[in-house]
Amino acid sequence: MNWIMTLLAVIAGISIGTQAGINGGLGKKIGVIEGAFVSFAIGTLILLVCTIFLGKGNLLNVFSVPKWQLTGGLLGAIYVLIMVLAVPKIGVATTIVSVILGQVLISGVIDHFGLFGGKQIPFDWQRGVAAILLGVSLFLMYKK
Repeated sequence: MNWIMTLLAVIAGISIGTQAGINGGLGKKIGVIEGAFVSFAIGTLILLVCTIFLGKGNLLNVFSVPKWQLTGGLLGAIYVLIMVLAVPKIGVATTIVSVILGQVLISGVIDHFGLFGGKQIPFDWQRGVAAILLGVSLFLMYKK
């Protein structure tokens, strides 16, 4: 079952890389904030349809969750806005490697301390080397 989750994560990565290029072009044509808004609005509509026809949870429980758990949408909006802004300036590949480096760094902290109720996985030397290699990768991709 883990290989299926890994495959799905790879598909998500392909989606993010593709989305970055599409949103970067959209932002150049209609504006950065406007491009991020349109991207989120379309995604919201798709998720609304999925919730109506496929949802199995209880949407009303949103009022009983800790308020910090609602910040995911804010963080998603920041991400999309930055992607729309950065891709036309530094390209899709450099932007995505930068995003991945940020993700590896913060996810290492989250795992190490078991934040947000997640499994605690110590940040060891192998994870440190992986983060350093990603930093080297970013340097090599950005260097002209």
